[in-house]
Amino acid sequence: MESSVYNINQNEIKRIPIKVQTWQSLHELKKAGQSYDNLIAGMIKREKDFRDWQMVMEIDQSGEFEPFEAEQIMNGDLTEEE
Repeated sequence: MESSVYNINQNEIKRIPIKVQTWQSLHELKKAGQSYDNLIAGMIKREKDFRDWQMVMEIDQSGEFEPFEAEQIMNGDLTEEE
Protein backbone atom coordinates (compact mmCIF):
# COMPACT_ATOMS: atom_id res chain seq x y z
CA MET A 1 0.00 0.00 0.00
CA GLU A 2 1.34 3.39 -0.97
CA SER A 3 0.35 6.77 0.33
CA SER A 4 -0.03 9.81 -1.91
CA VAL A 5 0.45 13.51 -1.36
CA TYR A 6 -1.50 16.12 -3.33
CA ASN A 7 -1.16 19.90 -3.24
CA ILE A 8 -4.58 21.50 -3.64
CA ASN A 9 -5.03 25.26 -3.12
CA GLN A 10 -1.94 25.47 -0.92
CA ASN A 11 -3.30 22.72 1.36
CA GLU A 12 -1.37 19.50 1.33
CA ILE A 13 -3.61 16.43 1.18
CA LYS A 14 -2.23 13.08 2.35
CA ARG A 15 -3.92 9.87 1.33
CA ILE A 16 -3.59 7.00 3.78
CA PRO A 17 -4.44 3.49 2.62
CA ILE A 18 -6.62 1.62 5.12
CA LYS A 19 -8.43 -1.69 5.04
CA VAL A 20 -12.09 -1.70 3.97
CA GLN A 21 -13.25 -2.82 7.43
CA THR A 22 -11.36 0.07 9.05
CA TRP A 23 -12.87 2.55 6.58
CA GLN A 24 -16.36 1.18 7.26
CA SER A 25 -15.87 1.60 11.02
CA LEU A 26 -14.60 5.14 10.47
CA HIS A 27 -17.53 5.91 8.16
CA GLU A 28 -19.99 4.77 10.85
CA LEU A 29 -18.50 7.34 13.26
CA LYS A 30 -18.77 10.20 10.77
CA LYS A 31 -21.70 12.59 11.19
CA ALA A 32 -23.68 13.82 8.20
CA GLY A 33 -21.76 16.66 6.56
CA GLN A 34 -18.63 16.02 8.61
CA SER A 35 -15.38 15.62 6.71
CA TYR A 36 -13.08 12.69 7.37
CA ASP A 37 -10.36 15.23 8.17
CA ASN A 38 -12.55 16.77 10.89
CA LEU A 39 -13.48 13.33 12.25
CA ILE A 40 -9.87 12.16 12.43
CA ALA A 41 -8.67 15.48 13.91
CA GLY A 42 -11.24 15.06 16.70
CA MET A 43 -10.13 11.49 17.29
CA ILE A 44 -6.50 12.63 17.53
CA LYS A 45 -7.41 15.35 20.05
CA ARG A 46 -9.34 12.88 22.21
CA GLU A 47 -6.45 10.40 22.09
CA LYS A 48 -3.97 13.09 23.15
CA ASP A 49 -6.29 14.18 25.97
CA PHE A 50 -6.67 10.55 27.06
CA ARG A 51 -2.90 10.01 27.08
CA ASP A 52 -2.44 13.17 29.15
CA TRP A 53 -5.11 11.94 31.58
CA GLN A 54 -3.39 8.52 31.80
CA MET A 55 -0.06 10.20 32.59
CA VAL A 56 -1.65 12.31 35.33
CA MET A 57 -3.36 9.24 36.81
CA GLU A 58 -0.09 7.27 36.79
CA ILE A 59 1.70 10.14 38.55
CA ASP A 60 -1.14 10.46 41.05
CA GLN A 61 -1.17 6.72 41.81
CA SER A 62 2.62 6.49 42.14
CA GLY A 63 2.75 9.53 44.41
CA GLU A 64 5.68 10.90 42.42
CA PHE A 65 4.55 14.47 42.04
CA GLU A 66 5.61 17.88 43.24
CA PRO A 67 3.07 20.10 44.97
CA PHE A 68 2.76 23.54 43.38
CA GLU A 69 1.03 26.84 43.83
CA ALA A 70 -1.31 27.28 40.87
CA GLU A 71 -1.48 31.04 41.40
CA GLN A 72 2.29 31.34 41.02
CA ILE A 73 2.22 29.38 37.78
CA MET A 74 -0.70 31.37 36.39
CA ASN A 75 1.10 34.63 37.21
CA GLY A 76 4.32 33.41 35.62
CA ASP A 77 6.23 33.50 38.91
CA LEU A 78 8.24 30.30 38.73
CA THR A 79 10.90 31.28 41.27
CA GLU A 80 11.17 28.94 44.25
CA GLU A 81 10.36 30.24 47.68
CA GLU A 82 12.93 29.60 50.38
